[in-house]
Amino acid sequence: MNPTHHPSFWPYDYRDRVVLGWKGLLVGVGVADVVFFLLPGVIKASQDPQHAAYQLSFLPILIVFGALPIGLVGLPTAMLLGKVLRGIRNQWIHAAAFIVAGALVGTLVGVTFTGWTIHTLAYMTLPAALGAGVGRLAVWKLVHINDHPSRT
Repeated sequence: MNPTHHPSFWPYDYRDRVVLGWKGLLVGVGVADVVFFLLPGVIKASQDPQHAAYQLSFLPILIVFGALPIGLVGLPTAMLLGKVLRGIRNQWIHAAAFIVAGALVGTLVGVTFTGWTIHTLAYMTLPAALGAGVGRLAVWKLVHINDHPSRT
């Protein structure tokens, strides 16, 4: 057994199975930010291919300025959900939970601004769900995994 992986060297609670550090959290939120703004651009570009370059030219600006609302809404949601899921080792469950949470948060935020419309589903719910899910999948290899049996 590698001494750095011994249970006594696990700096978190011994019941925690999957833990993500700050670097991984920022990577996940950054990937979610890009996916969140890329998907509506791709949807718009597919609806109007003649203006695809125009639609996608706004992407860098949206990603930079979108980091604030993503950080204010997505970061706390990801931190809370990550804390709740620490005891579950199966990372597919984590990804599914992030997709569901992204869809719920995207819908709540979208409904606040546009009401219950197809616009809310296409431009808030779907991008938030996919952004959260892809963001969680992007940090799959960055998590710390505790394989040792629980002391309880």
